[in-house]
Amino acid sequence: MLLTSLSVILGGPGCRSVRPAANPSVADADSLPSPPDVGWPARISNPPRRNPADGRIPDHPDGIGVERADGSPITMEFVGLHPHGEVWAFGEDETGVNWIADIDPALIRSTRSFIVVTTAPTDDPPETLAVPRRRAIDAIVLTPAAQPPVGTAIVMSSLARQTPPEQAFMADLLAAGFTVITSAPPVNAIDERTGGRTTLDIADAPEIAGRLFAAEVDLAFAAWADGLDAILDASFVDVGTLPRPAVLIGVSSGAVAAPVVAARLHETMPIEAAVLIAGGADLDTILLETTLDPEDLRLTRRGPRPDATAAETFRRAYRTSVRLDDPSLTNWFALRPILLLEGGFDTAIPATARATMDERLGRPERWWYPTGHYGLFVLLPGEGDAIVRWIRRTLDLDGSS
Repeated sequence: MLLTSLSVILGGPGCRSVRPAANPSVADADSLPSPPDVGWPARISNPPRRNPADGRIPDHPDGIGVERADGSPITMEFVGLHPHGEVWAFGEDETGVNWIADIDPALIRSTRSFIVVTTAPTDDPPETLAVPRRRAIDAIVLTPAAQPPVGTAIVMSSLARQTPPEQAFMADLLAAGFTVITSAPPVNAIDERTGGRTTLDIADAPEIAGRLFAAEVDLAFAAWADGLDAILDASFVDVGTLPRPAVLIGVSSGAVAAPVVAARLHETMPIEAAVLIAGGADLDTILLETTLDPEDLRLTRRGPRPDATAAETFRRAYRTSVRLDDPSLTNWFALRPILLLEGGFDTAIPATARATMDERLGRPERWWYPTGHYGLFVLLPGEGDAIVRWIRRTLDLDGSS
C-alpha cells in the first residue's frame, strides 16, 4: 500500500525508494535567520602546560594523545588559542595518518590535520555532575586535486570514525571538486574522577542519570561544534581553501549533531544544504531504545534495564536539563534543502527517533533503503555519485537556474 505512493529506483547496490522534497529551499544561506539561542555551555581556554624544566610546550595536549597503527605516539604542534579551545596541528609528515588511508591520494591536492581541545569550567555543568570536561575533536582539511574547489563539504563522521564506506563517499566529493573537512565525534581526556566516561544508572537512579546524560550530550555536542568553528577560523586555515557554498554531511552520530553544528557555524560558514545519513532525533529516545552497546556509545551503564517508570523519570530529567538537544534547532535547520538517507530496518537509531527527526525537518527528500544501520554503510559507496549529483543540483553548481 505504502509503496504505491513512492517511486522505486532499482539498480546500484540495491533498492531505494524516494520521497520528493517537501521542505523549503533557499537560494542563499545568507538569507536564513539566525539560529535560536539555546544557551551554549561555557568554555575556558587556557594555554597548554609547559615543561617546568625547560618551559617548552609538550608535543601533545594535556590528557589527549594520538597513536599510529603500531601504537607509537604522533607528534603534534600547538598552533594557538581560540575562544573555543586549544588548536593543535599534526606535523607535515603526520597529516591524515591512518584516518583517510582508503582515499586515493591522487584526488587530494593538500592535507592539513588538526585537533581542537575544549574544556568546560567546574561550574558548567555543576561539579556535582561527574562528566568528563576536557574533550577533543580531530579535523582533516582536504583540498581537491581539481582546482579551484567548487564548494566545501563538512563531513561529520560516525562513532566508528571515518569508516571505509565514509571515505569512499569523501573520495566522490573530492572528485567532484569539493574541499572536504572531515571530523569524528569528540573523545574524552582520561581524568581521575570519571576515567574519561560518563556513568549512568537509569534503573536505580533515573533522575540523576537524566541530568548526567544531558550534561554529557551538551558537552559532546558543544565540543564538536566549537572545534569545527575554531578550525574554520581564518587564522588557522586559509579562508581561500574553504569556498562557499557549504554542504553539511552527517553520518549516524554526525547526523544527530548536525543541527547543533550548523547553528554554531552559521556566522563563520552558513550551511546551504545538508545530507543526513542514518540519523535520528532525541538522544534520550536513542539511548533507551537503541540496540547498540554502551561501549559503542562511549558510556558506562550500571544496573538492570529500566522499567517504564524509571525510563519516564530519566526522560523528564534529561529534557528539563539538556540545552543543545533542542527541537528548535532542528526546526531552524529545516529551513534549507535536506536529503535523508534512512535504513528502514535500522535498530541502532530506532524508528521513533528517525520519525521524530523526519517530522521536525519538515519531511524533506528521503531515500529509504530496506536495510539496517550497518547495511546503510555498506550501500553508501554505491550511492556516492547520486548523492553528489543531488548536492550539485541543489546548490545549482551546474548553472541550471
